[in-house]
Amino acid sequence: MIDTHCHLTFPELRGRLAAVLEAAAAAGVDRMITIGTSPEDAQAARQIAEAQEGVYFAAGVHPHYVSRVPRHELPSLAELALNPKCVAFGEMGLDYHYDEPPRKQQHEWFAAQLEVVRYGDFRHPIILHCRKAVDDTIAIIQGSGLPGAGSRFVFHCFTESPRDVRKVLDIGAMVSFTGIVTYKNAPDVRESAQLVPLDRLMVETDAPFLTPEPHRKIKPNEPKYVTDTARFLSDLRGVPVEALICQLDANAERFFRLA
Repeated sequence: MIDTHCHLTFPELRGRLAAVLEAAAAAGVDRMITIGTSPEDAQAARQIAEAQEGVYFAAGVHPHYVSRVPRHELPSLAELALNPKCVAFGEMGLDYHYDEPPRKQQHEWFAAQLEVVRYGDFRHPIILHCRKAVDDTIAIIQGSGLPGAGSRFVFHCFTESPRDVRKVLDIGAMVSFTGIVTYKNAPDVRESAQLVPLDRLMVETDAPFLTPEPHRKIKPNEPKYVTDTARFLSDLRGVPVEALICQLDANAERFFRLA
């Protein structure tokens, strides 16, 4: 399997990286994408990806960190994207769960990162962080002028309503689910997961966060647990687990152009 979104650079995982990768391999997780949340974090993700077979990385500025990153560091994302192990830009986007950073600043950084993609003529897909901000996220995507617009995006860690997932699907985007879909207190997320066509569906851990059931109390989350989210979705969707995993892997390989 492929864990399409994890954070191997975070201290909970990086300090014991060899054990994390070994446990993932034992669970059948042979590839993963470690996601950059700032230029500095993306550089660290690059170093891990270059050193580890089956690990790829993405470069972006997470909306939580836009107040901490100087604007002059933005071009470094384009430099990172030239690395052959870089398979996406992101994560980037909008998060309205908290009052900070200010929404205006989040909008500016999101649009600026899309300009890097557009004017650099990159063909990389884009990983979106979108929390309680679906309408504004879609508006910025549609105003970006990017060729292929919606189909180049994956809404990672989707936690929004069925109404919102329909909007995301209408623009052609992919949708990815974490262990949250396995939680009893997330019925809307499960309903959303049932609406996504199988060829637009992906799974991830977002490790070290959001460990899926039946391991929810275990911290930190690890890439090995992506298999549990896949099994849950196979039951939810009524699809044999082997067939679903084949479809999920094919989706990730196509979207991220993985070897």
